[in-house]
Amino acid sequence: MKKLIFTALLLCLITTGYSQNITRKAFLGLRLVEINDSIKTALNLDSKDGLAVTSVTANSTGEKLGMKANDVLKSVNEINVNTIKAYKEAVKNLREKMQVKIGAIRGGVNLVLTGITEPLPYEKSDKYDVIYDEVKFKEGYLRIITTKPKGEGKFKTILFIPGYMCYSLDNIGKHPYGQVVDRLSEKGYSVVRVEKPAMGDCLNTPDCFEIDYNTELEAFEAGFQKMLEYDFVDKDNVFVFGHSLGGYEAPMIDKNRIAKGVIVCGTGLKTWYEYIIDMFRFQNPISGVDYIENEKVVTDMIKVLYDYLVLKKHPKDLALTEELKNEMKEYLEFDGGDRVWDRNYKFWQQLQDLNMPVVWKNVKANVLIIRGEGDFEAFSNKDHEDIEKIVNLYHPGKGKFLLIPNMDHGFATSKTPEESFKNKNIPGFYYNNFNPAVIDEISNWIEGLK
Repeated sequence: MKKLIFTALLLCLITTGYSQNITRKAFLGLRLVEINDSIKTALNLDSKDGLAVTSVTANSTGEKLGMKANDVLKSVNEINVNTIKAYKEAVKNLREKMQVKIGAIRGGVNLVLTGITEPLPYEKSDKYDVIYDEVKFKEGYLRIITTKPKGEGKFKTILFIPGYMCYSLDNIGKHPYGQVVDRLSEKGYSVVRVEKPAMGDCLNTPDCFEIDYNTELEAFEAGFQKMLEYDFVDKDNVFVFGHSLGGYEAPMIDKNRIAKGVIVCGTGLKTWYEYIIDMFRFQNPISGVDYIENEKVVTDMIKVLYDYLVLKKHPKDLALTEELKNEMKEYLEFDGGDRVWDRNYKFWQQLQDLNMPVVWKNVKANVLIIRGEGDFEAFSNKDHEDIEKIVNLYHPGKGKFLLIPNMDHGFATSKTPEESFKNKNIPGFYYNNFNPAVIDEISNWIEGLK
């Protein structure tokens, strides 16, 4: 960016971003629930069609249109919405300043509300700047959100890569990822988030739920290269931080090997097939599954997963009995079509093909490997310790493993995996019990590098 810029323009760039192609997603601001028998009775409805409005956010499109709590949302732009999934599909392409038509019921009276959509609010902070930008990807653009210390200068910069799920990283507040970004930013680092394809404001990109693993990797590679274009990024102090499945991706996106460090937390080293079998044996009994019953599940899944992940068969060709179909639905989250664990089935097949020891051998950066002692998901100390051994074998002194007490997979305070499993069911637990030790340890490690 040129230094000779009018102050008003600079403020505009900081709050709304550099992007020229992406427009802001629409902000409907409706909190909705699917209608069950009790809600039907309470609202005196004739049927369970539509979605009940539990609240309407201030300054949202819903408020501007006059929507109220206890209304029943029936349609959006003539598309009927009887499930949350249908609602998300109906609104996914709505952007700011678009016409919208809402069909609703209030007190038994049919309503038709029309107006112009309001944009999602932008993230703001009094402690650091928030920059919205974009990067070209495939036939469209990915949204990039960067936090940076206020003022001019070159800043140590971290690209943050989340776990496997498809959702936006924009305006996530006290979500653990939001706290990671916020706390690292307060420490004086610039932190970059790249939205997964079709999430948040992304425009004309493939859908995260439908892409394969290699395509997701390409998206983060594009974000990494875009990050290097910013004049406030200290190119000698660039880091990649991958959490959970992002720890598989973090060591691969720096193709030119310029990063000073790679940080992974709660990740793995085994093939996906091996990890899942180990996961069933470790997690299911803690979750309450009888050991004998669980061994039958494991035995059934060994063959299913081998055929699916190793032999590359379509999962629908493996659900040969009603019992197997039910097991695949429960333990693989197989939807009967193309999704396993809510991603396209090819995503996991490509992940299976990774040789992670070779990936880590090829990393020339410093590496910090973190596991929380209470991690229920990434339960193998050995995987993390072996990453350290591999890095140090081929690049002596570059790898460091750190076990953080009283922290689980979601960065919250849990002393054991068993405690973490129980804590998952406490409303708001992950928002209110963040363990800041992980941020302190990352900062201490970065600042200690030569």
